[in-house]
Amino acid sequence: MKLKLTLLSSMLFLLACGLLGGTPTEMALPPSPTAEQTTIQPTQVPPTIQPTQVPPTEAIIDPNYFRDDFNIKLESDWQWLREDPSQWSLTTVPGVLQINVLSGHVSADDLPNILLRPAPQGDFQLETKLTFQPVANFQFAGIVIYQSPLDLIQVGRAYCDLPTTCAGDGLYIDYYQNGNLILPNFARAYTEGEIVYLRLIHESDTYTLQSSPDGITWTLRGGQVSAMIPQQVGLVAGQNETDPIPALFDYFEIKSLE
Repeated sequence: MKLKLTLLSSMLFLLACGLLGGTPTEMALPPSPTAEQTTIQPTQVPPTIQPTQVPPTEAIIDPNYFRDDFNIKLESDWQWLREDPSQWSLTTVPGVLQINVLSGHVSADDLPNILLRPAPQGDFQLETKLTFQPVANFQFAGIVIYQSPLDLIQVGRAYCDLPTTCAGDGLYIDYYQNGNLILPNFARAYTEGEIVYLRLIHESDTYTLQSSPDGITWTLRGGQVSAMIPQQVGLVAGQNETDPIPALFDYFEIKSLE
């Protein structure tokens, strides 16, 4: 009896395992997650940082600014007073305005080749680089502020050997009021070579001269007070009693001081 029961139990086990040709028992597997059940975490992208927008700085425009570097031709608005074309050049020394120093004076209204342009408004500064070495009375080259032949101020390099108001080869401020030369002329010897940078500064009714041997370090040379109303500004070379010599101007510049 026990043997039969043992055989029966063995057969049932084999059937359950499918070893005797019966239908195998299917084993339940855990269900696969559906799309709805699957949560995909998005990739975290750091936010883009927008740069701070800085408004552009408004350019400060100088209404009086002007510069002529004397390349090939003169800039607009220049006017020659008593022009002699044979005595000035932009090509003899390229990039430089050469004015030959002839006889005549601005104040006598007989000097050729005075180069003028309209005077700026308000307070302003005029500047040039001059290569010039005078050797005889009363050779002069420099900057001029001009109302008329009777009222003007010219500053620059000149030669003068008069005993009381001169310094030989030096820097001078010549101020004419109603046709009369007003002293002092602040004569100072100049020994730094042929090149001198000149500034003529107009502030209210004051006119002052600064000079420099290199365009970097400037020295105050003196000034005058005048009620004249500037009409024109520019460059001048003259007062020569001997053979013509050249005065070379590298540039001419105007800046506002307001």
